[in-house]
Amino acid sequence: MTRVSASLNLRLVNLAGEPGEPVATGVAVFDVMTLDAAANPEVGPAWIMLAPRGRFTARDGRSFEVNPEQLVERFAAEKVDVPIDIDHATVKKAIFGDAAPAIGWIKELAAKPDGLHGRVEWLAAGLATLAARSHRYVSPSLKADENGVVSWLHSAALVAAPALSMPAVASVDPNNPTKDASMLKKIAAALGLAEDAGETACLNAIANLGQRVDKAVHEQTLATLSTTTAELEAIKKAGHDKEVADLLDGALTAKKITPAQRAELEPLCATVDGFAQVKKLIDATAAGLGASGLDKKPMPGEVHTLSAEDRAIMKEMGLTEEAYRKANGLAAA
Repeated sequence: MTRVSASLNLRLVNLAGEPGEPVATGVAVFDVMTLDAAANPEVGPAWIMLAPRGRFTARDGRSFEVNPEQLVERFAAEKVDVPIDIDHATVKKAIFGDAAPAIGWIKELAAKPDGLHGRVEWLAAGLATLAARSHRYVSPSLKADENGVVSWLHSAALVAAPALSMPAVASVDPNNPTKDASMLKKIAAALGLAEDAGETACLNAIANLGQRVDKAVHEQTLATLSTTTAELEAIKKAGHDKEVADLLDGALTAKKITPAQRAELEPLCATVDGFAQVKKLIDATAAGLGASGLDKKPMPGEVHTLSAEDRAIMKEMGLTEEAYRKANGLAAA
């Protein structure tokens, strides 16, 4: 059975007047409210927040999904003001034929970034209730399907116990109109927001507090990441150095280069591009070149005649004869 009140379960006509459906079938009653701190207590808050945007869970565990634009469209099409009552009298009393007078009327709905808002025309009874601060919160009655998707705003009520943690409608102190504004500034500062941040921004920041990472955890994560990055770079360099050594040692063994050339080529392999260029040069060099004179250096003063192989290496390396002789410890010609 659908719960009509805290202790009563009945099956009567539903809110749409169709027989055979449980009372308030699909109508979810939850509490959510907001107020501009500068509202005039003599006329009440002009705009109130009725429901947050998207999927959310109330304090009692129920889950709903609100598409403000869809509800605004339906309200505009029906052209029927939505009543505001006390403690959901329209839902709980009217179906029994008891009086459920409105204390205000929602004259307009608006879809805003944070959710569904309503423009209210408060009646005397509503203003008196707000002034008494006995029912500080506004709670809409929404019709939702089995998945919690809301399709209709039936009514709204001033209640004492909210199901969502939100600011109170009756939060303006007529004796100190700046008190709430001052408190809001302090809350914004504590949340790291600009001093002029509104209630919506503060509430969003509070909702995101659970997603923030503790500063110590954040710093430790950064330190760990830095260490890990350094270790990865060291591993990467070690792997690169081994590739360079393997390439040059292999070329030396195959007599594609001389020991002096190895010493000159090694610094060129420090970068990936440099390594690729040296490898390309070595791959293009024929193996088994004749002795260049490094294995058996000429006697001091002896002029070594360059062989065809020496000159081939000079050409591949782009060296002049003078540079080649100097690099290989040979006397100038």
